[in-house]
Order: sequence, then C-alpha cells, then structure tokens
Amino acid sequence: MAAVLAVAAAGEAAAGPPSPHAETGDGARAAGRSRVPVGGHPAGVVPFTPPARLRRPTRRDGLPAWFADGGLCSTGCRPVAATGWPLRPFRRQHAIRAGINELRTGSLHSGIDIQARNGLAVYAMQSGTATVTRQGFDTNVQVGRFVYFHVNPWVATGQYVSAYSTVVGTVIAPGGHVHVTDQLGRTELNPLRPGGRVVGPWHDRAHPVIGYPRIHPDRRVTVEAYDPQSYVVRTTYPTPVLAPAALAWRLRTRRGRRIGGLHWALRGTRVLPFSLRHRIYAPGARGGGFLCFANHPRCTPTWRYRLAGGLAPRLPRVAPGRYVLTIYAWDWAGNASALDVPYQRGGRQVGTKSPATPLP
Repeated sequence: MAAVLAVAAAGEAAAGPPSPHAETGDGARAAGRSRVPVGGHPAGVVPFTPPARLRRPTRRDGLPAWFADGGLCSTGCRPVAATGWPLRPFRRQHAIRAGINELRTGSLHSGIDIQARNGLAVYAMQSGTATVTRQGFDTNVQVGRFVYFHVNPWVATGQYVSAYSTVVGTVIAPGGHVHVTDQLGRTELNPLRPGGRVVGPWHDRAHPVIGYPRIHPDRRVTVEAYDPQSYVVRTTYPTPVLAPAALAWRLRTRRGRRIGGLHWALRGTRVLPFSLRHRIYAPGARGGGFLCFANHPRCTPTWRYRLAGGLAPRLPRVAPGRYVLTIYAWDWAGNASALDVPYQRGGRQVGTKSPATPLP
C-alpha cells in the first residue's frame, strides 16, 4: 500500500463569494508563507517556498501546449478591439490579482481581476452600446464582448461608448480591482488566451510552483500549486499569486518508460462549470476574497487540487516496485514547471520519514 507524501504547507485565505462575480471572505491566515521572494513577490506573500526539486520541463517530457485542446475559442476568437487595458495608462502593464476558474463560493471565477485603487476610472476596451446591470451592492457594465464588474457606473443602458475614451464607471470601494469577463454569447472565455487577448501589454516570466503531493492509499493524489507573477505592485495590498492555468501528471518507471499518457487534472482554456469544483479542488482550497483584500494588508490563497482521482484518473494499478510520478503545472503565459516524485508500490513510500514529512 502506498504511504503518504506530505504536501508543502500553505497559508489559507478567505472563503469566496456568495454571487458568481463578487468575492467575499474574512481575513487570511498566514500558516506557511514562503520565507524567500518568489517571482516578483516579496517573502511572506506566496503560499509556500518552492521545493528544491522543482524544474522546468524539457523536450524529453513531450508536453503539448496546455491551451491546444482543440476547443472552440481556446485560442483566437479575438474581439475587434485595440490592445490596451481598461485603466490608465492604457498601454502600460497592470497587475492581475485573479484569473479564470479560481474557486469562489458561488462559481468558478469568470474573468480576470485587474488590481486598481478604489475610485479609479474604468474605460471600455471595445466600442459599443452599454448595458448596465445592478446585482445587490454591485454593478456591472457590458460594452461589446467585455463585462466590467465592481464599478460605480457613469453610463446608462443604451448609451454609446467609445473605447479608451468613455469612462464607464469607477472602481467601487472597497473592491480594489475591476473584474473583466470576455463573453461570447453565453460562453465565458479566457481573456488571456493566445491569439485572442486584448489586454496588453502583458508579460509574465515567473514559472508555476508545485508542492510535494499527498498520495493516498486508494491511489488518489492531492497537491498544492500556485502561479507567482513577475509583475507585481502594491496598492492597498500586494499583488497575490494566481491559481495555475493547468495541471497534469504522468507516471514512469525508474528507467523513464512512460506508463500511460499525460492526464489533465485541470485545463482552464475557458471558464469551467461550477459543478466541476469538487473534481478540481480538494478540501481546504481557498482563495483570497473580496473582504480579505479590502481589509487586510495581504491575502494568501491555498490552491489545493485533486491531481489524480478528480477530472484525471487515479494512479494506475502497477506491479510492486519503484516509479516516478511527474507533476506538471502551467500558468496563463504558457510557462511550465515539473516536479518528479518517487513513488513506490509495495512497502514503505520512497523518501518519506512520516506522513507529515516532505521529501528532502
């Protein structure tokens, strides 16, 4: 029976929102934040220190592009709009505090959150007629394909809006960000997809971080991972890490022979149904929420996933012996990381001293 590998500790942040687009939550707890800077983030902001065994994939890994799943508008489908940001300065990079498919109480996150100070003017990125919708304390404005959430509207339904000229509203307090959804009909797309992205310039050179997994006796695997960013700022809070865009695993023999194919635990090419949340996220997964960012100097999420036994199958039944489980993670910019974990069937798990001790 497979023994248990420990997961690198991670701080838990606030719970998500009661509505599909507005996050809520209480203060984050700082149980296991990194003691060293990661990407552009200072020490103490990211969930945990990257493992020493973390590496970048090579050609021998034989990985496809994570976004090339053949789905409609996984790439391309670009709106007719000039590249820019919905905040001034339009042609300078802004910080992103959340991507699609991050766990919320009422949904998987349906767009990107752009970090901004309360009261900052929000502009449309595409020209068209405005539609203003109120949802409780919150208001969103749709112009063309893009929907802007968490704004005090300056336009009315039916009003014509000029891209990068008309102010559609201002960032509500204490939101500290504007949420942007790219909506094609009833489908919510990934605003950062290759060939379809309008927000820009945007660059991210930091690679995802994968923690040591927990391998359960029934061949299920859970793991924590996160996406540090190379571009970060500080407004009322420092830019947080994002959730990974994609996660996958592959099993090999010690000599490198592949056992089966690449199995996707998450492939976030579009906004996924909320009904899949328990197959993607493992118990204890939490994101920094609306009230956490509004009221606390930093919010550190815990992105805990069902690597095997969720959307991806459980580890295969194999003969007793020693194997290597390789875990892969991708970010929205296409950067990838890999973690090779010794895995033994029959006898004590390779490299573990106790169920709570990470591999050296």
